Amino acid sequence: MGAIDGTHIRIKSPTVDEHLYVNRKNFHSINIQGVCDARLKFLNIVAKWPGSTHDSFIWNNCASKEIFVNSTIPDGWLLGDSAYPLRPWPLTPVFNPSTPSEGRYNDSHTRTRNTIERAFGVLKSRFRCVDTSGGTLLYTPKKTCKIAIATTVLHNMCINSNVPLPEGCNPVDNGQIRVQYVGRQLNDGARVRERLINGRFSS
Repeated sequence: MGAIDGTHIRIKSPTVDEHLYVNRKNFHSINIQGVCDARLKFLNIVAKWPGSTHDSFIWNNCASKEIFVNSTIPDGWLLGDSAYPLRPWPLTPVFNPSTPSEGRYNDSHTRTRNTIERAFGVLKSRFRCVDTSGGTLLYTPKKTCKIAIATTVLHNMCINSNVPLPEGCNPVDNGQIRVQYVGRQLNDGARVRERLINGRFSS
């Protein structure tokens, strides 16, 4: 159904709870979660968490997860990297694949999930204010979150209207922070992924 990931928007040091906004790369930021489709159009955006917030925490506390849990969407998956827990809805790569089938699954997963990285890259190329190359947003965290949502809406409008990419656009999000998910993996997600691998990547 889509690819999911987080990206960081650099902000000035907040006056309240400053330490919560320092991310793993040691700068102040807002951690934005996005879900996009194959056209790089954002289907969902969550912009409200400080930079120190883990991607899996944002996922576990967002409305998108509840839609899957409550079976509002009966079929389909989101593809996420290893920062996300393996469940029946966000499918993650196999850690240390041991069979050719698992290797093919991981390759396909990586190529398909790359759309979210490209979507964030295009967004930041179009709107340099949310890219580290544009400097630091000199606004409060609350206003920065509104800017993030506004630029995402404009990005989708550009896609709907076939607005060309900016000249020299390199749609790769270099601002992402990759962390290894080390929490408990539930068997329901492992079973779904195993059935997918055996059914689609075994030969």
